[in-house]
Amino acid sequence: MNKTKICEALYALPGAVVVKRRKPLAIPVAVLLAGAAMIVLNNLYGAALSVDLRSALVFTGGAAAVAGIVLVAMRLAGGDGSPYHSRGQCYLRCEELRFSRDARTMVRECIACGDVVRLLALPRSQVPALAVALYHTPDNRFAAMQAFEYADLEYRPVTELRVVGA
Repeated sequence: MNKTKICEALYALPGAVVVKRRKPLAIPVAVLLAGAAMIVLNNLYGAALSVDLRSALVFTGGAAAVAGIVLVAMRLAGGDGSPYHSRGQCYLRCEELRFSRDARTMVRECIACGDVVRLLALPRSQVPALAVALYHTPDNRFAAMQAFEYADLEYRPVTELRVVGA
């Protein structure tokens, strides 16, 4: 199952329906600044605060600052970007749905009809005999899906890439 090829096919849709976009740095920077602010508050008002409150500020502030640093580093060093639906102004959710071989006909029907809601409602399996790569918006108005079957130590496509709502 090659998710890179699916993303490239989505980026090639006419009208720039799906574009490659990096997630913003605002939230990781806010977490980093909140952690740093807690540590600064501890240093400024340390004499007026109880020992327990000082410890809580240092621990929470340090944890938030470290988490913010890690999140900023991940966003900066991350890949090229994520699939972004320009009309819906949201990032596409990427899911890998796993089904048993018995559900093959139902999965093929759902993909052929473009019925994302019914596909998501099908009973899942822990064994990935049949896998569906699904990229969709949170409201399911736009979706791209393709089914793959595990055979001979690799995933082979069962269906073509189906794009709904483009």
